[in-house]
Amino acid sequence: MDADTNPHPGDAAIGPVPHGYRYFQRSIPLAHAFVPDDPALDRAFERARAMLRAWGPQIGAGMRVEVALADGILPAPEVGLQGRLTARVAGVIPLRAPFRIIAADFEEADRAGYAYETLPGHPELGRESFYVTRTAGLVEFTVTAFSKPAVWYSRLGGPVTRIIQNRYTNKYLLAMAIRPR
Repeated sequence: MDADTNPHPGDAAIGPVPHGYRYFQRSIPLAHAFVPDDPALDRAFERARAMLRAWGPQIGAGMRVEVALADGILPAPEVGLQGRLTARVAGVIPLRAPFRIIAADFEEADRAGYAYETLPGHPELGRESFYVTRTAGLVEFTVTAFSKPAVWYSRLGGPVTRIIQNRYTNKYLLAMAIRPR
């Protein structure tokens, strides 16, 4: 199947990339098998799905997820949910990033994930998705995004801003790779 008729679910979730935005997609395998029906693939996929429902990439990257809590429990990502991610740049500078969930897909047999768009106050303007997919012999986690600077300090930061984005993408990927096995 070609990519134009069957896009990655992360691409479909964030939609078309507007002109002038930086796009990237990075993946990491979570499980491989020589036999497509190896039960280890199912276990890895279900663990990854559960991690996504529990904000595993963000929490594993050291971020705090702030949303309206129901009975003190962090809700799973769902369309329309708004919140804020808080990270510490260089371990000390708090960075707050408001978002709204625009896609949440946890019921499909071979894919699970969500996407959010940034809201005013986020240092970047754009969308980002976090999806786990299962194909014959492979379970893979993918981060897909497009963005451009939204505030003066991210515009001024230029290459440093990209380094920070890449660092957090690496943290998301590693957080998911360490746990699903």
